[in-house]
Amino acid sequence: MKIFKLALAGLMLAAAISPASEVPTPEHVKWMKDLGAQMGAIRKGADVQKNAQDMQATLKLVGAFWKARNSEVAMKSCGESFKGAKAVAEAGDNKEAVMAGMKMIGAGCKGCHDAHREKISDTENRFK
Repeated sequence: MKIFKLALAGLMLAAAISPASEVPTPEHVKWMKDLGAQMGAIRKGADVQKNAQDMQATLKLVGAFWKARNSEVAMKSCGESFKGAKAVAEAGDNKEAVMAGMKMIGAGCKGCHDAHREKISDTENRFK
């Protein structure tokens, strides 16, 4: 019994010290897939303005999610991506402006992923 208590105490200490990864909510997974599809469509030149506007709507949801979790990094990243999506939506046929907006989107995504995304496998990610 004493060994069991020591083992349990050790596990509890390890859990308290090491940050646990968290499984993303189904809504968050959907938003990330939506953003990926929107980004892919913009890269292909498919209905760029609509996809950029849809991306802004999705980023509002993602921003609210991370605001509730008090993540300044994620909020800043969402804001940067949102500004990029807005720039793309307003760029019209100006390819240079579209590319500049896409760079902003990519930088925002990277900032959040670097801070909060833990890759478990080729198909699974968790929150750090």
